[in-house]
Amino acid sequence: MKFNGFSSLKKTFYQWRYWSYLYRKMVKHLGENNQKTSQELIPFINKPGIALSFDDSYRIDEWHRYGKNLLGFYDVKATFNINCIHPLEDRKHTQEEVDKLLDLQANGHEIAHHGFKHVRATDYSTKYGLNRWIEDEIERLLHWMDKQSHSLTKEKFKKTVSFAFPHFCYDEEHIRKITPHYFKITRGHLDKDNLISFNHEGFAPSICLDGFYSCNVHYLKKIIKLAKKNGKNVIFTCHSIIPEKVKDARVTKGAKADRWGKWAVTTKLIQTIINEARNSDMEFYTTSELAGVANFLDENLEAAVRKIIFKSTESKWLKISDLIMIKELDLSNCGISHLDGIQYFLSLEKLNLANNNITDFRLLEKIPLLKEVVLNGNPGKVVEHNGHNKKAFKAI
Repeated sequence: MKFNGFSSLKKTFYQWRYWSYLYRKMVKHLGENNQKTSQELIPFINKPGIALSFDDSYRIDEWHRYGKNLLGFYDVKATFNINCIHPLEDRKHTQEEVDKLLDLQANGHEIAHHGFKHVRATDYSTKYGLNRWIEDEIERLLHWMDKQSHSLTKEKFKKTVSFAFPHFCYDEEHIRKITPHYFKITRGHLDKDNLISFNHEGFAPSICLDGFYSCNVHYLKKIIKLAKKNGKNVIFTCHSIIPEKVKDARVTKGAKADRWGKWAVTTKLIQTIINEARNSDMEFYTTSELAGVANFLDENLEAAVRKIIFKSTESKWLKISDLIMIKELDLSNCGISHLDGIQYFLSLEKLNLANNNITDFRLLEKIPLLKEVVLNGNPGKVVEHNGHNKKAFKAI
């Protein structure tokens, strides 16, 4: 008992020392450049937020079981960075696992790229060459993702915008090789002030909350406040998400499984982050949203939006900033089935959705200024809506 008590005390000390040093270093790097402003804070444009980034999709059962309800529907948005191959069982994802990933996407979360087999990029390139790494790890997973669909809804993965380096192993050469040709933003680990601005392109730092980095809640809250104070965003990297009692009782098989099983955050910690963000009036973003990209689930909706704002398909990414000030939108007769992406039109007041195939109108609740919507000719029925301004829109 004494030994366990001493070990716990020692762990707490090292945890405190690491996080206090991390926070002080961030403060020192930021200096006096606090971006205090009297400007209106607009989500996706200048309102600071948090991006939760979960790695390793062999953890999908835990993500889905413990994270789906906790994070909600287009509420606490997160990015789930996936592989194709289960690194502990050396197999591809099953259809059931693919369905769970697509269920998370349907709740507003980003499904991002984390390498086909979860190999260390620098090690693999040293052994086989950089181009081979691109073929085997980047392009191979993109091709696999493109072939997948949900067994019931038939929905597919959206275009990948972000990449997370497995094991935090990367260098400048690898970053340049994949951005912006394959991805607009690539996530790694600590760098400089560990915060990122909006419309970010290229390498993005993150702060890891689990594994041997563990987490000190006191300094975690201070870092969240620091991001808000400086008008920037912070990415928190996690792996599994599980209740504390499950984490303590979980049984793993094999040395690697036991080691990797320690990379987990509790639902209590995620709830603490959610509460702190709410208290600080901060948003939750996906990694692609921090890159300023509006990504659409429905190709017909994206095509209609591109036509309206005169953006050809030659332009790979649609910018959120191009959509956010539009006040009227006619999307009638466009063959639209899913409204994902409509949440970026924050200034929208009038919307025509007549004669489409839409069954779920919940995302209209995310448009605060919406006053009038034409919905006739759709199979779904709208539930009484109250926007953030507490004014109901008129459904026609």
